[in-house]
Amino acid sequence: MVDFIFKGQEYLLYIVFIMLSVGMIKEFGLFSDVYQYLIKAFKSKRVIVTLMSAFTGVLPIPGRVTTSAGLLDTMAPDCKDGHSCESRSKYGIVDYLSTHHYYMWSPLEKTIIIPMGALGITYGVLMEQLAPLLIVSVALILGYIFLNVKEDDIVIREQDSEFKMSRMTRGVLPFFFAIGAIVYGMNPAWAFSAVTLYYMFLTMTWDYKKLLSYINWNVIATVAIVIVLANIAKGNTNEIKAFLSGTVFDFSTGWGVLAVSGLGFLGAFFLGSSSRFVAIAVLLASIYGSEYFLWFFAVEFAGYLVSPTHKCAAIGMTYFGTPFKKYVSVLGLWAASIIGTAGVLTFA
Repeated sequence: MVDFIFKGQEYLLYIVFIMLSVGMIKEFGLFSDVYQYLIKAFKSKRVIVTLMSAFTGVLPIPGRVTTSAGLLDTMAPDCKDGHSCESRSKYGIVDYLSTHHYYMWSPLEKTIIIPMGALGITYGVLMEQLAPLLIVSVALILGYIFLNVKEDDIVIREQDSEFKMSRMTRGVLPFFFAIGAIVYGMNPAWAFSAVTLYYMFLTMTWDYKKLLSYINWNVIATVAIVIVLANIAKGNTNEIKAFLSGTVFDFSTGWGVLAVSGLGFLGAFFLGSSSRFVAIAVLLASIYGSEYFLWFFAVEFAGYLVSPTHKCAAIGMTYFGTPFKKYVSVLGLWAASIIGTAGVLTFA
């Protein structure tokens, strides 16, 4: 029982150090110069939008959808006539796409951390599994930007703040060095403990109450519970499968696959939470086998994308006036693409 409770919980330290680093990055604006650099370095406005999409997708801050909307708003034209309003409405989709690809690859996200801890796999192994979904997603994002957003649609306003390379180097590079270290196999907790200490020195943040305020304890508790449940499921796989054998949730039958997958999709659809959709995927993979993780991740992620309780589409509709039908068409295509890809790779 002790093994069920404590196995994999070292990933909680990783999350804590991420939250501490993120809190200081947000409070002291350590990433603000990246946007200025992109505007100065590139002439193509669509290239800037594409790079901003990639950058905002990995912004290590809460509420990144709102932050991304603010950044993209500086590029979008004001809604003065039919053409400008139509152009502006495209940015709601760009904002959504640019802030959701990171669920499939960012080592800062619960959707990556939870499977690593609960399934006991490294970042590299997880990326090998999720790479097909990521490739399909990146192709869709780039296709939308370069086929649906024209150069004339983009208006880049002059920026008030001054860009400083030295300030960007000090604030940004250590964070991405830590990500690179994790990609190359370094223990995630060690990598981000070093970054956290660096940012504490850089910002002179030594008040423990301030540091503790950066930690979201609800997230910590959620991840801890998911890891425990996954450990229990993996430790009792044969018993659980025997119990489910002959029922509608028997995964060895076609109807069982549909029933289990449909239930998982509906759970993610109604909950509309990234931590909950990946929790469902991890628990189902722990029960039915890690070889089905790609399938469960794709199905639950699709349910999350089109969820009516997912606030990101509402932000885009409000901020950019993007019609709901645009979200339905693009997100429906994205969901179908990743489910189709995972289905072929898992069951073909």
